Order: sequence, then C-alpha cells, then structure tokens
Amino acid sequence: MIVLWILLGIVLLLILISLVTFFAVCGRKEIPWEDHESMVKAVGESYANLIQGGVDWLRAQNPRELTLTSYDGLRLHARWIPVEKARGTIVFFHGWHSSIVGDFSPSMPQYHDMGFNLLLTDQRAQNGSEGRFITFGIRESRDVAPWVELHNRTFGACPVFLAGLSMGATTVLMAAGEKLPDNVRGIIADCGFTSPWEIMADVARTRAHLPAFPLLYLVNFWCRILGGFDARENSTVRAMEKNRLPVFLAHGEADNFVPCRMSREAYDAARCPKTLLTVPGAGHGRSYLVQKERYINMLSEFLRSNLEREEAHRL
Repeated sequence: MIVLWILLGIVLLLILISLVTFFAVCGRKEIPWEDHESMVKAVGESYANLIQGGVDWLRAQNPRELTLTSYDGLRLHARWIPVEKARGTIVFFHGWHSSIVGDFSPSMPQYHDMGFNLLLTDQRAQNGSEGRFITFGIRESRDVAPWVELHNRTFGACPVFLAGLSMGATTVLMAAGEKLPDNVRGIIADCGFTSPWEIMADVARTRAHLPAFPLLYLVNFWCRILGGFDARENSTVRAMEKNRLPVFLAHGEADNFVPCRMSREAYDAARCPKTLLTVPGAGHGRSYLVQKERYINMLSEFLRSNLEREEAHRL
C-alpha cells in the first residue's frame, strides 16, 4: 500500500512539474526590451547598448502601427518602416521570449540601407500581439501569409522576403511549406530549430540532463489540451521537403541553445535554391555580429539573385 501511495505521489508530482513547465515555456511573455535598465540586467551592458541602438533607430523612423486579426481571432501587431524607391519588403519574425529589437537591432538598419521596406511583427502571445500561449512556430506559421496579404493590400505587391531568427526562423520555414502569396520571393532563417518537440527534448537533455520520457510527453499533453497544438505536428524538415522558395539559412557553430545541426537538417531536406552559412565561434543569434561582412555579402547576393530572378520572370 505504501508503494502505491509513493507511486501515486510521483505521478502527481510529474504532472505538476509538467504543467509548470508548460506555462513557463509556452505562457504569454512580455519583455521590456525597450527599457534600457531592464535590458542591462537581463543581457549585460554591451548587448543592451546594441539593443538600445536599435531602439533609438526604430523610434527615429517614426514607424506606422499596423494590426490584423489572426485566423483564430487574435489581434496581432506590427510596425512598418518604408524606404524611398524600395527594392522590396522584408517581413521580420522574432524568436521565443524576445522581440524585434531584441533580435534584429544590429541588422534592421542594414536591411533598410539596402533598400528594403521593413514590416516588423510581434509574434502571437508576445509583446504587442494578443494570445495566451506561444506555440513554437506551429500556429505562428499560420500568421505569416496574413501579414503578407495585409502588406499587399496596404502597400502593394512588391517582392517580399520573410526573415526570422530562432523561433522566428522556425516560423518562416514552416510557413514556406504551405501556400504563400505569389510575391514572396525567399526565406531568410537564422538559427531556427527543427520542431518544438526536438528543441524541448534537446534542452531537457543538455541543460536539465533529463530524458524525453516521461516529462516531455506530459508537457506535450498540456500543449495539446491547453495550447491547442502538438509539439510533433510539424517541422522545418517536413516543410522544406515541400517548399520551392529559395532559402538562406544561417547558424552559429557555437550555438548552445539551438544546435547548428538543426539548420543543416533543414538545408539537407530542402528541394529548392538554397544557401547555408555557418559561423565558427558564433553563439545563438550572433552569426551576424561575429562575421558581419561575410554575412552581409552572402545575404546581399541571396537577395540580389532572387530579385533578378523575379525581373527575368516578368520579362
């Protein structure tokens, strides 16, 4: 009898831990990325100063606020920064527990200087967008096409590229496996993970030294019951097997959060024009900072070649 009570206690404890874990990783998150003092505490002074530079640049552009209603009734938010005589538009998707300025402060001005309008989205359940739960790219990927459609209705159907970092990269890669508006010309994905299940399992194994069973299975139970998604229902690998849009994949080889092999797996699965940039010594989301010139050169070539392909197609 005592053994049964002990087993019951263990089961109840695991259920409780899995529920707490679900809310910790999938619950709504608002981080004051635009408050400098909070950022210094969160990420250290040097990177906080870099972010502050992006915040200041963004404010100086006086961006236009945009909203749309998602397929499941959420009010999603974005900011729009145009450029004169634009070559096209980049639509940005930030990562897990992050924001546009947190992820793209170093590169936003560069894209703008290259002649692209910027559409800076807040992913569902984060910052300025509604939602109770983050779904690691599963539902977020279904928000991508509506943003492009809103862009086309509001500003015209110029060439569009989708850009994401970390979970944002997973978002755009998964979206590429489904129908997107015809003016989407390519995908830029930096340090994305292959699927919610695989990144959760990898973090559990490398950081908590725990096997996937039973805790991850219980967490996925809450994902299905409360979050409305299954951590195994989609992956970037499956999406790349269907996608025909050109993709630019980047990943730091010293990334200790999302393994570099996950971008390699997506690259290997892709049946489309593809580019892979891996950067020795670069941690998570730091490839642009570690080898900025190489990154910009390869990215510029990717954008140029696919814009030229569009011009040739029209002729």
